[in-house]
Amino acid sequence: MKEFFASIYEWFGLFPLYSRDLGDHLRGWDITCSDYIGTPWYSYIGWLMLIITLFIYALQYHMIDHPRYNKKIHWWLSALTIVLLNFFTAVLIPYNSIQSGEYCSQLNFSVSDCIGFGFSNSLVSFIFFIFLTSFKYPKYFAINCSRTTFWNP
Repeated sequence: MKEFFASIYEWFGLFPLYSRDLGDHLRGWDITCSDYIGTPWYSYIGWLMLIITLFIYALQYHMIDHPRYNKKIHWWLSALTIVLLNFFTAVLIPYNSIQSGEYCSQLNFSVSDCIGFGFSNSLVSFIFFIFLTSFKYPKYFAINCSRTTFWNP
């Protein structure tokens, strides 16, 4: 899973929004600079992104699902919430590694790399939310919000 999330966040190697050193740290490059046996942050952050996005989706489409909340502004508020939560999750985890010094000293990354990774995570979560709300299933089971999508709010 680590390499799956790494390829997504690095946009399949085309244009990552952060340095390669931060990518190595997120893959789990350990503090002794010897191997990828450290904490696999890509997997943890990727799973958190999926959980946050699915929770906000379920909250809007299946838990609240009220006629008052099926307007396009409510879809955009849900999307904004997803983007902000995933952005701050992805920025704060590597930033705490910088502050604590718990990374390989040969790696060179900064706060701007953490912010770039946060943008990457928030963009992936936004795309996932668009796909999740665009298909008929599982939002078909929602009564009032089933027609609220990115394409047809």
